[in-house]
Amino acid sequence: MRLDAANLHRSGAMNRLRVIAAVVLFSTVFTAQAQKFEVSPFVGGRFGGSLKIEQPGQPNFHANIADGIAYGVSGGLVIDGDDCVRCALIEFRWMRASTHLSIPQDPLVPTPLSPTAFRPSVTLDHFLGDFTREWPLEDVRVLRPFIVGTLGAVRMGAPASSATRFVFGIGTGFKVFPTPRWGIRVQAEYLPIVLHAELQTLVCAGGCTVVLNGGISNQFQVSVGPAFRF
Repeated sequence: MRLDAANLHRSGAMNRLRVIAAVVLFSTVFTAQAQKFEVSPFVGGRFGGSLKIEQPGQPNFHANIADGIAYGVSGGLVIDGDDCVRCALIEFRWMRASTHLSIPQDPLVPTPLSPTAFRPSVTLDHFLGDFTREWPLEDVRVLRPFIVGTLGAVRMGAPASSATRFVFGIGTGFKVFPTPRWGIRVQAEYLPIVLHAELQTLVCAGGCTVVLNGGISNQFQVSVGPAFRF
């Protein structure tokens, strides 16, 4: 028994060493290819999206996710592309949008709640991985148009509970770098939330349940902020 325990301990230690060695090797190779780091705080507007609502004794309907302000920060490595220098980025991005649900004005949907009373709050925290490809312009070197592809998750927080959903996106924009170390980043993107079957309870007058039961909640975002390279 002692021998088996010693072997298991030794095997676990070797496995941990292999994982650490692999992480160090990957980090060393990847960092060696990286030319710079880029960090960009930003603020912008978040638009679109709806969720299905259930209320006791009332027909189901859809509530809109109110437009609001989003803010966050992105950061990552600037690497060389196949045909250009320092034109590709691999980034991690966090952003938050604090908003609420609102009922569309539809006389065919009876509800005892007034539009001002039914405003359950929702917080959207995004954790995203971005791959950005820039196209430096020879005629205007300070201007760098780009496209960005996104994969990640969004945590949808309500007063009573929270749920995590898959999110993907595609966007475009441009950067203006008057100096090599700092500039301005402007970005517009489509960031839909993929929904699947699960209930989430929201606290609101009369009680209600948001049903995340499949489909896509279409959302769009426009943002602007400084970009720093070092």
